Amino acid sequence: KIRKNRLEDFSSINASGKIAMKLDANDKIVGVKICKDDQDIILSTKLGKCIRFESKKLRIFKGRSSKGIKGIDLAANDQIVSLSIINNDKSKTELKTSEKFILSITENGYGKKTSHKDYRVTNRGGKGIIGIVNSPRNGNISSSFPVYDGDEILVSTNKGRVIRVAVKEIRTAGRNTQGVRIFKLSGEEKVVTADKIDDNLV
Repeated sequence: KIRKNRLEDFSSINASGKIAMKLDANDKIVGVKICKDDQDIILSTKLGKCIRFESKKLRIFKGRSSKGIKGIDLAANDQIVSLSIINNDKSKTELKTSEKFILSITENGYGKKTSHKDYRVTNRGGKGIIGIVNSPRNGNISSSFPVYDGDEILVSTNKGRVIRVAVKEIRTAGRNTQGVRIFKLSGEEKVVTADKIDDNLV
């Protein structure tokens, strides 16, 4: 499920917090992002599917107590792992000097980046398209998010290890591919998170 509220709905939050949306049993919030009408929303799942749709076509909810609406039609045993916001190709603020990529990292330490142009804009609620192949080698997808070649990422494992990787060193490949090894794991070690390093961090 996904929902969009006005930012003003969260202008005043007390110490006990504020309900953002109602959840079904065994459901949880994966991400919260600020978005604009000239941006697109990308949802990525652990089985390697993703969907991209326009933010402006997502209606604004007046209250905060509803469950929202379907963002992607999940297959059995699938679940959303990442919520991303990306400027659409019509955005006036879009950088034209460098290409955007969607970076995908799997739990077994593999990954790749794919041009954002390969992720077509569709309607909300569809089954999505393959973002990266979920295979016995790759395992489930841990994270997927937009990057530029000049960015760096941090990849963390369930054993407490962290590596820092330059995006430009990661192979560019199509959507329906497995990618290459990014993090050499040992034993039962798994990648649990991958995040882009903010520009204001060293």
